[in-house]
Amino acid sequence: AAEVAWARLAAGHREEAVETAGRLCTEGRTGPGVTVRATLVRARAATEAGDTGTARKLLARALLEARRDRLRRPFLDAGPGIRRLLDTPPLHGLAAGWLYGDGPGADSPPLLVEELSGREREVLGRLAQMMSTQEIAADLYVSVNTVKTHLKSIYRKLGVGRRGDAVRRARERGLL
Repeated sequence: AAEVAWARLAAGHREEAVETAGRLCTEGRTGPGVTVRATLVRARAATEAGDTGTARKLLARALLEARRDRLRRPFLDAGPGIRRLLDTPPLHGLAAGWLYGDGPGADSPPLLVEELSGREREVLGRLAQMMSTQEIAADLYVSVNTVKTHLKSIYRKLGVGRRGDAVRRARERGLL
């Protein structure tokens, strides 16, 4: 049911998405996974409408609801706008220690916890050896496009945008 709200939001039907998500949150028959996702739909809609205050309140509610069951995936799926809001105080404090890979007071940038696949680790290892995309593809017997897809996923999971940053972050996290 929360997927319907997400689909409506993605299609540009913000009001319908918020209405659908609101019904899910007030029905009371749904579990935390649905209510967290529905609250995130409402938060993203508020963000898109430029209402950051409402978005932060909704996001705080979603964090508190998700924390009990350590529901991380809805936040990963919510999009970059929501993830940027998560990095702002006091939301970062609500997320620290369970949603992020680092605990409170850590100096490194936040990392949403999502494991790299075995193949992504292989690509990352070759990235650390300064191999080009073409060289990685040849070494792993896959297409260049497959390597690019893995790189995109690695960057997203590590919260970076460039090769050097990915290698640096991976070393910080003990992945290399």
